[in-house]
Amino acid sequence: MQKRIFLICACLLIVFVLSGCSTEEVIPDGTEPDLKVVTTIYPLADFVKQLGGDRVEVSHLLPAGSSPHTYEPTVEKARLVERADLFVYVGADLDNWAVNMAEAADTEIAILDLSEQADLIEAVEYHDLENDDLEENSHEHDHNNHDHHDSDHDHGPEDPHFWLDPLVVRDSICPAIHKELVALAPGSEDYFKNRLEQYQQDLNVLHEEIVAAVDGFSRDSFIAFHSAWQYFADRYGLEELAVIAQFPGQEPSAGWIAELVELIREKEIGAIFTEPQFSPELAERIAEESGTEVKIIDPLGGEGVPRRETYLELMRFNLSVFKEAME
Repeated sequence: MQKRIFLICACLLIVFVLSGCSTEEVIPDGTEPDLKVVTTIYPLADFVKQLGGDRVEVSHLLPAGSSPHTYEPTVEKARLVERADLFVYVGADLDNWAVNMAEAADTEIAILDLSEQADLIEAVEYHDLENDDLEENSHEHDHNNHDHHDSDHDHGPEDPHFWLDPLVVRDSICPAIHKELVALAPGSEDYFKNRLEQYQQDLNVLHEEIVAAVDGFSRDSFIAFHSAWQYFADRYGLEELAVIAQFPGQEPSAGWIAELVELIREKEIGAIFTEPQFSPELAERIAEESGTEVKIIDPLGGEGVPRRETYLELMRFNLSVFKEAME
């Protein structure tokens, strides 16, 4: 009897040792990623992660702190795109540098242009502030009865920063991503649907938080370094009076800066909003001349960036900065 017990224990020990020496990790059913998805900017990657869960492996191309307007991808990034099942980009001329990479890939890749899914608004072009240009650049704001301009207008370039409106994300962007995930992995449809519905609820909560906070603002106008915040402003009844740099890398004239300083003083603007993707030097100079301050808001966030590692965290971070400047 003792001999039999000894043999059983010895066999179990051998099995245990052999299994421990295996070079392959045993992955439970349903947890191995079904799809590889690459996006251009980090917020889109987070949307895919939230909707795809452990059925999707997600990568993004734009490094934290870089601007999608000026980024030049590397060969390594191109190889990342080539291995993807789905490539997701903003569109509307924001990240066209990545489209060529996807279209040139040797393998077949599903490509999703999110700008085709959202109702885009026209990009405001700020010139001189004199001669009533300020009134011409103003928007009508009503977050209770909000409709974006028709996306097929022909009055000028379209603003690509639609992801900064949580309801556009909820109603247009997430359903479009969900549809692509289901098409590529139909066996996970129920799983993806449950995650979509949960994330849409999370976006509802975020939207309600922003509405409640904005209702307590004593100011409704702001100055930004870069014109990325029109969707956010339109949704929540705020007004972007002007931007410092109409185009990244293009410094405004001395006359424009002088008029902007006067506008900041006249409107008692609480802060100039700049972004970590751009140098704050010019904004700091204007803030010093006008007697206001510079605060950082972030349209992109990123992995390892404190308080900005998910889209929900990113938008709550931005809301907290708006509150500091506008309450």
